[in-house]
Amino acid sequence: MAGGSRAGEASLILLPQLRLALDAGRPARALVPLQHVVVSHGHMDHVIGLPAWASQRQLNGMPGGTVYVPSSLADLVRELLATCARLEGGKPYGAEVMPISAGQSVALRSGFDMRFFATSHWVETLGCCVEWVRRRLRPELAGTAADELRRRHEEGHAITEEVRTPLLAYLADTGPEVFADQPFLAEVEVLVVECTFLRPSDRERARRFGHMHLDDLAELAPKLHNRHLVLTHLSRRHRLGPGARAIRKALAAALSPELHLLNVEWE
Repeated sequence: MAGGSRAGEASLILLPQLRLALDAGRPARALVPLQHVVVSHGHMDHVIGLPAWASQRQLNGMPGGTVYVPSSLADLVRELLATCARLEGGKPYGAEVMPISAGQSVALRSGFDMRFFATSHWVETLGCCVEWVRRRLRPELAGTAADELRRRHEEGHAITEEVRTPLLAYLADTGPEVFADQPFLAEVEVLVVECTFLRPSDRERARRFGHMHLDDLAELAPKLHNRHLVLTHLSRRHRLGPGARAIRKALAAALSPELHLLNVEWE
């Protein structure tokens, strides 16, 4: 995982192994080779790098790639890309804009799907979960001879079952309500969640605009059984160093996952 995040400036989470970007909040050279881009919602700190991505892929003779975007924003994103292509005076970008709704899944590549769910930001926002999809022998058939398995298969009986393992969940911008709506989040291998506000006086502000407060994460921490917890989207009200120390102090005692902070100063 690479990239970084800062509230109001840019969120850009890169998963090169899957050729996947989770939001495109700023132009970046490392973004260009990635074939899939999720746009969680329409705020500029999550979407402004998208035209540069599409332009650079075209300039380098690469296939257009696919943009996954909430259905209500699909036409607007198409207009954004078309307008930027006209500004450049060239042909339209080749990127495909795919409208997505909560509950929908798409295939990233063989063995990996991406499932979408609603978060609790103040505008429509979709989180997503990357799932490892594989097939295994049905448990009741363990120890069955190969000839018998072959016979059952030839007769049309199901001898395998699908197994889905949630590997990474990205919540984009959200309040804590999503954890009640999506209980699996406490068990996913890697959980990427925002922590925008730290001061007690900002908790009401966090509620009003659908963001996560450090106190929310402190309350959730004992229930999180992930291997890795990645925090993003720190408000510019907080400096990175003191903010990081405050986060680690508040969460260290109760937190089981390994904690990572992906907040950066972009300038």
